[in-house]
Amino acid sequence: MKNIFYLVIGLFFVSGCSLKEEILDTLTSDNAISKQADVTAFLNGTYATLQTDGGFKANYAIFWSTADDINIRPGIATNLPYSIKTHDSATPATNNFWNTMYATINRCNFLLEKIEPLNINAAYKTRVKGELYFLRAFSYFYLVRLFGNVPLRLKATALTDDLTPERASVDKVYEQIFADLKLASNTLLTRTTLPVAEFGHATKGAAQAMLAKAYLTYASHQSLKGVDAVQNYTLAKVYADSVINSNQYKLIASYNDLFDIAKERAAYEEVIFGISFTRDAQLGALGSQFAGFFLPTTMPNVAGQGTSKTGIENYVVQPWFYDKYSSGDYLNDYRVERSFLTTWTNTANRKTITYPLLRASTTSNEVIQTTTVQPFIYKYVDGAGITNSNQENDLFIIRLADVYLIKAEAENEVNGPTPAAYAAFNLLRARARNANGTIRTTPANLTAGLTKDEFRMKVFDERALELFAEGHRWFDLVRFKAPNGKSMMEYQFGTFLPTLKAGLPVYNNTARRWDGGVTEPNSLPAFNARFMLLPIPQSEIVANPKITQNTGY
Repeated sequence: MKNIFYLVIGLFFVSGCSLKEEILDTLTSDNAISKQADVTAFLNGTYATLQTDGGFKANYAIFWSTADDINIRPGIATNLPYSIKTHDSATPATNNFWNTMYATINRCNFLLEKIEPLNINAAYKTRVKGELYFLRAFSYFYLVRLFGNVPLRLKATALTDDLTPERASVDKVYEQIFADLKLASNTLLTRTTLPVAEFGHATKGAAQAMLAKAYLTYASHQSLKGVDAVQNYTLAKVYADSVINSNQYKLIASYNDLFDIAKERAAYEEVIFGISFTRDAQLGALGSQFAGFFLPTTMPNVAGQGTSKTGIENYVVQPWFYDKYSSGDYLNDYRVERSFLTTWTNTANRKTITYPLLRASTTSNEVIQTTTVQPFIYKYVDGAGITNSNQENDLFIIRLADVYLIKAEAENEVNGPTPAAYAAFNLLRARARNANGTIRTTPANLTAGLTKDEFRMKVFDERALELFAEGHRWFDLVRFKAPNGKSMMEYQFGTFLPTLKAGLPVYNNTARRWDGGVTEPNSLPAFNARFMLLPIPQSEIVANPKITQNTGY
């Protein structure tokens, strides 16, 4: 077990009565919180909501496959509408994620109200409140970015309440996120003083890192609307510096070690907050499914499928994305090898290759991958996985590398590409040159001479590779300003991607080359304004007549 909040997940999610049902009405002897142990159990259960199928275990598709870098393989039924951009207000994962985020918020509100009069250790009470403020802000940060205006609920729901709140403006939601994260920052423990039993809980650094990211995102939102965002970019830089200068975190020396399942605990010297998962032989509910869903069906000892421990290759990489981020600045970049899979020894002990690799000759016996010719995601591997939905890999929400890029971006937006912006950016290039112990000459550092717009695009590209398959790309497409002044989402789907040859690659053995196109085109349709937000779930609209739908749904 990685941390203690797994021990209480059964209490809240396996019992016949859900936690939400228990807290909507009057407290009883079965659900009362009267002592510190009750607070601890309830807090751990609140963290555990993030690990459920409705949260980050299974619903990452709503903001991973809706971007331009990863697609769900054609023919896969689960969550395919998100990949081909036909999802609507009734598509289940959207409703599930919405409900999970609001369930987390409701639990935070409930415990914030119930903890105040308890006669428990004052210091513990203070920092628990900080964790609850963090989790509430964390949930609203995902909701506001995914759905835009959303109802703002700051007290636990009771049957006597008005259950039809209106959508609060984006500005109001961010105002609450900033307030909650500042309260959390003032009361949470640092990473190095957090008790071992509370591994995975929010820390002071997590609150400050999320403040930096939230201010940067809000500033980007303002900038795209033509609103002066200097103040919020400046605050993003201030909070990024507070994390960097705390000396609580460091870049792991080798990019490989960040994603080595055997070294995952040590990775939290760089990982500032993550969603923890663990293999679970009893309930089967606590593990992650990334390795299983991302890796090939013919590669043994990497996931949890069958006796060979293969994956089921539901999610794959767009060929154009691999091409772009393995060439130019990123030629021979070690992060490419650790992020993308293009060759492996298969279950029959033969070498398998897929795009863009070539057979050694027209008569050599490498197996060409045919069911899926696209590169695979290689960041998540767990050869001890129990099933393909029951593996150990965590989801890193924010790590120090992201904070350095936040600082570089914010500094550039306020002052242009200053030496401080270059320095923060180049720390990631320096780490990328360490190929798991062998130092390379690439990727090279950025040098002076870029314009503000050019530097912004360098940050955008660096984020694309450094943070690939960690759940950031859709959010970056929505908030980054493109060379034409519009969002990168509109630029990519409306301007850049249509210039690429549509269709998947096809191996030509006679000529020893890949023909065809470089896109899975069904997942890259023409830009539509609805790509910028998800729909409000239909169940919410039916239940609340004050809720309006997002444009295009």
